[in-house]
Amino acid sequence: MFKKIALSGLLLSLFSFPLVAQQTATPDAPAQANTRMGKNRPMQQQQHQMGDPATRAKKMTDRMTQQLGLDQATSQKVYDVALIRAQKIDAILAGTDNKAKGQSLKANADDFKAKLKGILTPDQFTKLESMKGHMRNGRGGPDGGSDTKDQN
Repeated sequence: MFKKIALSGLLLSLFSFPLVAQQTATPDAPAQANTRMGKNRPMQQQQHQMGDPATRAKKMTDRMTQQLGLDQATSQKVYDVALIRAQKIDAILAGTDNKAKGQSLKANADDFKAKLKGILTPDQFTKLESMKGHMRNGRGGPDGGSDTKDQN
């Protein structure tokens, strides 16, 4: 009988140890939950992670060039427009009024879309739009989901 009780106590303590170990956290330790970009992070930290406008424009242009089959001249035009857009986004995000930010980002996205429509062929633009639709439903698109959404 004593062996059963001792064995039960030993098993109980072994199984409860991981539960106790998970609950011990220092109050000074930063929370690791929701570490994705946009979740509980200051705006400066998000902008730092996005990279500078030239890098973002280059990355977006490279993906569009690959996925849409752009030639060198068209790729350069897309880069120029994307760079201007990325610079405007940084300027908008530096503001303080969130409602105005949203409206300005929407206007910037519409302007970017109009400029792309003038640069790309109708087939390329249609393909870009379909990639953006897929991007909203999952992963993919010309920039992996960071710069061509309508809210940017």
